[in-house]
Amino acid sequence: MPWISSGSLTSDLIPTRQPTTAPAKQQAISALETRLHNVEYASGKEKDPKGGCFCLAREHGLSTYIPLCYGCGLVLCNLNLPHYACPHCRESFFDNTRRSALVAQILEELRRQVAKEEEERNRAIEEARKAEGAFPMLPGASGTQGTRRPAGRGTATGHQSSHKVLSLNSITKRIAVSSYTNTPISSRPLSPAPEEPRRVPSPPRKISYVKQPPDPVHLRRNIQFPDLQHIPPPEGLNTHSRQQRERDGGH
Repeated sequence: MPWISSGSLTSDLIPTRQPTTAPAKQQAISALETRLHNVEYASGKEKDPKGGCFCLAREHGLSTYIPLCYGCGLVLCNLNLPHYACPHCRESFFDNTRRSALVAQILEELRRQVAKEEEERNRAIEEARKAEGAFPMLPGASGTQGTRRPAGRGTATGHQSSHKVLSLNSITKRIAVSSYTNTPISSRPLSPAPEEPRRVPSPPRKISYVKQPPDPVHLRRNIQFPDLQHIPPPEGLNTHSRQQRERDGGH
């Protein structure tokens, strides 16, 4: 009777747990690929459906693609994507030279991101192997003693696997066959969707000012907000201010 249904070594009886493989395409890579496609094929005259952002890079980082509009000089933050026109003057950021430079820049960013994620993935796999440890193989078995057999026989490779273990009860002297199922569990919880960043709307096109002439009787009246009233400070605050002025020499 075989010891195990999928292998013949004692080390195969120990269920191993391989690190779950990361998605083939991470969110950052997908975003860069989408951006590259838009820069390559967009006309550059489309208006941003979200209205762009007018924070002047005060609330968000400065755009690494088009930091300044070539037409009106508007400072652009990283929420203003390069394949859209300027949110203020509708100037296109594309010509033959600029489009080629943007494509080369995004390709370089994509290459670096892919290399970074591949390095992180390999580091995670190596750390998982070190944490799992190596089970020594039986003498006479193929391979080097002290190393683990490669995944493929008797190990979990990311899919559900089952195996049977033959055990001998020392009291009853009876043989028992137990079945085990190894179901890999993802170690990465589902991350919540990122929140949409706050966008600063465009300033009003018309300047707000008081059009009527000032009141000659009440020159200090606020004509724009006539209902405003002056509220004197508390009495204690006036006393403190008066004492402070006296200590300063009466000024």
